[in-house]
Amino acid sequence: MADKVRMGFVGLGWWSEMLAEAATRSKRIQIAACHSKSAGKMVTFTGKYGGVSKKRYEDMVTDDAIDAVVLTTPNSAHAPQAIEAARNGKHIFVEKPIALTVVDGRKMIAAAKEAGVVLAVGQNARRMARYRKAQDLIKKGAIGEVILAEGNSSLDAGMKLTPEKWRWYREESPGGPLMSLTIHHADNLNHLVGPIKRVTAFISKICGKADADDVVSAAVEFENKALGYLGGSYLTPVRNFLQIHGVEGVILVDEEGGSAYYQKKGTSNLVKQVLPDGETQRRDSLSEEINEFASSIQEGGRPEVSGEEGLAALAVIEAIIKSAESGLPMEIKNLH
Repeated sequence: MADKVRMGFVGLGWWSEMLAEAATRSKRIQIAACHSKSAGKMVTFTGKYGGVSKKRYEDMVTDDAIDAVVLTTPNSAHAPQAIEAARNGKHIFVEKPIALTVVDGRKMIAAAKEAGVVLAVGQNARRMARYRKAQDLIKKGAIGEVILAEGNSSLDAGMKLTPEKWRWYREESPGGPLMSLTIHHADNLNHLVGPIKRVTAFISKICGKADADDVVSAAVEFENKALGYLGGSYLTPVRNFLQIHGVEGVILVDEEGGSAYYQKKGTSNLVKQVLPDGETQRRDSLSEEINEFASSIQEGGRPEVSGEEGLAALAVIEAIIKSAESGLPMEIKNLH
């Protein structure tokens, strides 16, 4: 392999740009190529980041001068593109969700293992300083045994989407905010509190313009018997928080300013923790995950969020969807 990991970027939207910017900050990465259905986007991308344009995805994954692909494509494309990349010996970084279904996610993991390539999933929220601070406080026992966790991710995308955007459609973005927003908190809760065991959920379509659903609410039970809530909407002003209650204290992670707060048992106030601003946290989280992906390829390590962690977060989301459809609780282990 070359001194740097030669990456091809696929699906040249806003988030691809964010990851490409992060890649330029890594000494391990060379941006080698890009692919999009839009010729104009490829011209813009190569002009800014270098590399060559690939008119067909097949041309990228069969090019020996490319080591890895970075997939920021519509959700339904993740599985087929990742599997094709693995079969051609390319390492894979795929933006969350890993896939649209647990079945497809498992196929991706199997394909990567068979080919001996790295599969990393872009669940970057857990890497932000505010969630790292929450993790540190929990590990230190600052809040004692966790008994309750609450997460909400909301914004008004459902009022702004138009039919030419893939997130408009329910089949691409089932459950409205679930695949774009809630999945970050599903990963955070799996990571910070422990695996989610079972969910009971409701999904509603109220007044959003998009075909995608508007609002979701789910009660969750963890394997360690703690309880929780996951919810969000596609209709309201931006609001994103995670609150974790323990017998010795409470942690609130609030997206406003990228803040984290801690309240110790016996006190009456949440104390704001000193952290970098929110934009710096996001920038750092993307740099960390894309550089770690390159490091895993070069040194044989395992990404913090590999296919298995990405699949665990997706399983929570799929369980929410199936519970809402059936009106019954859904055990994570029963997903196929």
